[in-house]
This record gives sequence, structure tokens and C-alpha cells, in this order.
Amino acid sequence: MNGDVVVRVSEIFASIQGEGPSVGTPSVFVRLQGCSVGCAWCDTKYSWDSGRGEELTLESLLDRVKESGAQNVVVTGGEPLEHAVLVPLVRTLHALPRRVEVETAGIAMPPDLPVDQWNVSLKLAHSGVPAERRLVAAAIDRFRDLGAWFKFVVGDERDLDEVLAIQARHVLPSHRIVLMPLGMRREEQQALMPEVISWCNRHGFRFSPRLHILVWGPKRGV
Repeated sequence: MNGDVVVRVSEIFASIQGEGPSVGTPSVFVRLQGCSVGCAWCDTKYSWDSGRGEELTLESLLDRVKESGAQNVVVTGGEPLEHAVLVPLVRTLHALPRRVEVETAGIAMPPDLPVDQWNVSLKLAHSGVPAERRLVAAAIDRFRDLGAWFKFVVGDERDLDEVLAIQARHVLPSHRIVLMPLGMRREEQQALMPEVISWCNRHGFRFSPRLHILVWGPKRGV
């Protein structure tokens, strides 16, 4: 029963999707608590410790999702693939019905779930995460076959070269690759945006701003 399933969450909030292919879409965010990936530039480090956050029953979580009024639900983290509760959570959200996006670093094979949009944020070398941890070949290939979107945070030409190498290795379609400028402050985003857009034009990638940073800056719950 849903009432018996416990979910540890960092936060639940309504906003707009700030990045990726559905940027600007009114959404409710369900941020799961717990992540062991350890990206150096992560802007949600408060969601890493699996012992923190708030415990909710699945039923009460669904009530908060319904109260938000949003039809698009973004399950994020933390790292959703590290949570066994992801399976009942997504299936129950799908049954409401709600459109479901899952944000992940792509560090494990995805379960068989009715996810409408997988947003896979593969980490590059500048993240400080060892390559064997952040680039799991079988998982990347499976996400590709599921039609996932692959998001990369880039700051210079070396990052772009790394993206191109990953694309070639895993035969990722250009139209499913999204580049976003590196930076946690509005000024950093704005400074890099023209160059990142030029890379997207050159290689047929999609550009995405980090809209929540441009609008609100580095702030929680937006």
C-alpha cells in the first residue's frame, strides 16, 4: 500500500523547469535526499546526506504533488537512481496521472519505469568525480536507447572536446545533447552563454540556460 512506503525527501516545491528541453514548464519538484556522486560544483549539496531531509509516506507526498496543481513532476535529487523508492514513486505519479521527468547523473542502469523524460546530466572531468564512477558505459547506452536527453555543463573548449568524445563513444544523437553554461551566479552564466550558444550552433546541440539562476540566483526552492 502507498501509505506504507516511506520516502526521504530534501524538498518539494512548485516552480518552473529551469533547464533542459522542457525549460520554462510549470512543474513540481520532488527532490530525493541522498547522493554519493560528489560533483564538486553541485548546487544542491544539502541533498547529499541520506540521513537528513524529511521522511514522508508516499501517500502524503502525492497529496503535496496534487496540491501544487502542476501536471509536470520533476523527480530529482540527490541521485534518484540510488533510491529503491524511485520505482513505486514514479509508477504512482504516472497513475495520477502526471507527466514525469527524472533527473539523474546516469551512474546506474535505469529501472523499467513509465518515465516521460529522462534528463541525464553526465559529469565531465571538471566535476572532480572519477571517470569510472561518472561514466558507466552500459547505463549511458541504455539511456540513449530510451531516448534520454543528455545534459552537459560546459565552461571551455576542453569541456566541449570531452562532450564530443563521449558522443562519439556512445553514438549519442546531436539533437539529444544539451549544453549549459558552467557557473552558480547570474554573471557567470551570462558571460558564458554566447560562447556555449556558438558551440551548439557548430555541432547541432541544443542550448539551455539555467533559468532559475538567471531569475533568482543561487537560491533553494525555486
